Amino acid sequence: MNRTPALAALFALAFGALGQTAGAAPKAVTKTTTTRTAKTTTTVSKGDAIAKAKALFARYVQLEHAFDPTQADLYRDDAVIVNKRIYPNGKTIETPIPALRYKHYIRTGMAEAKQKGDISNYSNESYTVEGDKVRIKVTRYSVLKKYSSPMSQLVGPDAQGNWVIYEERSESRM
Repeated sequence: MNRTPALAALFALAFGALGQTAGAAPKAVTKTTTTRTAKTTTTVSKGDAIAKAKALFARYVQLEHAFDPTQADLYRDDAVIVNKRIYPNGKTIETPIPALRYKHYIRTGMAEAKQKGDISNYSNESYTVEGDKVRIKVTRYSVLKKYSSPMSQLVGPDAQGNWVIYEERSESRM
């Protein structure tokens, strides 16, 4: 398990404004996916896609562990960010957060997370190929708030071939 800062402080900011991990090895896959655009053809094996997704998630964890605000650069400017907040009475509210706002919260919230020692442990890592992207699922444990919650990221190559986060879905508790 890696120890990393939780984004609980960032979620608190977002909701106020709006109102190397351990895991099983992926299954061996020998299929190849070919993606065609008007100008290029790119062939990526599913195994390569999973390896690139693992590298991106490792970078995500590394930047978070270092309280590095450049973690925000891993997200596309149009990424889908959704947090499901669970209240003590059992009520749940799913809140989308505009990607540019979320990236701002990451950049400005890392110093506060570092000051609080707000860390998370990640476990139960899994990778599933979805077209030309990969779904990463993990369980995140907030040491500060003492609860586990699921987190999912959809990652893949952008137009320049850099692997980025297209979607993140998470849970937080009050």
